[in-house]
Amino acid sequence: MSDDSDDPVMALLATQRAVLAAVENLAGQVEAMQGKVDAMGGVLAKLVADSPTDTTKFAKGGADSVMTIGDRFRGATPDEAASDPQLAAAQAQVMAMGELARVQFPHHPHMPELVRRAGREQIAKLLDAGKSIRRQEPNDER
Repeated sequence: MSDDSDDPVMALLATQRAVLAAVENLAGQVEAMQGKVDAMGGVLAKLVADSPTDTTKFAKGGADSVMTIGDRFRGATPDEAASDPQLAAAQAQVMAMGELARVQFPHHPHMPELVRRAGREQIAKLLDAGKSIRRQEPNDER
């Protein structure tokens, strides 16, 4: 009788088992990441105050077009946003989200940029909706 290790069917079954185990492992990692992303979303929600901000519209181009504060935030570079008093707190939050993503997902170097991009858009929408973004003060009890 021949050895099972020479049987192509057995080799295929072993490969399928290995692939299934890898997929299950990956699914577990995705679930863990989703939990962390959900937690970061909760932190972002806590940082958004319910009080409306200055809803002044900013002129952009022609007489009929206006630029909202969210548009200004979307269009500003990180340095420009950080130096603008109306956008500085929002920019600080975006940078903090990127840093959290870097720490939470050390093996995924693309994650901080994805989180910053998504966070920037979400914060711009919140600004357009009249929400104010507070600057997170450092915790002195550490």
